[in-house]
Amino acid sequence: MTNSHMLWAITVLKDAGYLIHASQPEIIQKTPWSMVCCIKTNQGPVYLKKVPPALSLESRIINILSNEFHANVPSIIAVNQRQHCFLMKNAGKPLHDYFKQNFQPDILIQAMQDYTRLQISTSDKIHRFLDTGVPDWRLKNLPKLYQDLIAQEMLLINDGLNNDELMQLRVLEPALFSICEELSHYKIKETFGHADFHDKNILIDLSTKKSTIIDLGEVVITHPFFSFLNCLHRAKLNFSLSESQYQQLQHACFKPWLALDTSDHLIEILTLIQQCWPIHSVLGEFRLMNSVDKSAFQELHRQGRLSNNLRHWINHMSSS
Repeated sequence: MTNSHMLWAITVLKDAGYLIHASQPEIIQKTPWSMVCCIKTNQGPVYLKKVPPALSLESRIINILSNEFHANVPSIIAVNQRQHCFLMKNAGKPLHDYFKQNFQPDILIQAMQDYTRLQISTSDKIHRFLDTGVPDWRLKNLPKLYQDLIAQEMLLINDGLNNDELMQLRVLEPALFSICEELSHYKIKETFGHADFHDKNILIDLSTKKSTIIDLGEVVITHPFFSFLNCLHRAKLNFSLSESQYQQLQHACFKPWLALDTSDHLIEILTLIQQCWPIHSVLGEFRLMNSVDKSAFQELHRQGRLSNNLRHWINHMSSS
């Protein structure tokens, strides 16, 4: 049986002159926070994405990034705000899949540098995103977000933490405040940031080698190096990069930031970000949990993601 949002998509495409090649859209991704279907047409594949109400700002964010900042983001065909879904044109295949045959650092470096330039260009206009409802995870707000998170004691215990670890998390509140305070003294401004930026959320057009950022419902206003570090870290794990390869990748991706601060300062910033990065990761997971149906989320068996990251934060700060 075809769902109402699929009927809407097919009707919109037919009215726009598309010829539909398949009787039913193909579901290519289905999670509690995102369902993506591929509709094959005479003009190539078109993608229908449906999200929960709490993540439905994605199409508005894409329009802001495209219209005001000329960013490499999906090209939207139509939006249905009532059903929290939108149609977008094909933009290629995930870098993660493209790199399975042969990891090409130059392509990832170019994608990350394009993303960095976007972050720099949006840093003076973060109000455009905040006014749209993008979460405010700026450094001044992280300690309070952390406090609210660790106050969810039963949630954290059910996820695997014990009472001693909860106590340690409370003891570490001043440490997080100190890190955020220190980061605020550098020249790098807080800006638009993809909370889950990595090679699976970057598409590449195989003919033009143009990259496109996707899954923009998870963006926040935050320090740009959180997503920078996340992408580099995931690339190191996904493609088994040596430490030398990782350092070369990091150095190349730093280049756009050198117009704003010194290399030494950038390394200092990244070191501080590495310390509190687990907190940022936990906040992202917590946001997803609160955006979707609880029973559906539990069926994904993601238990331990909160506790593992918080335990990493505890262990790192205890040893430093």
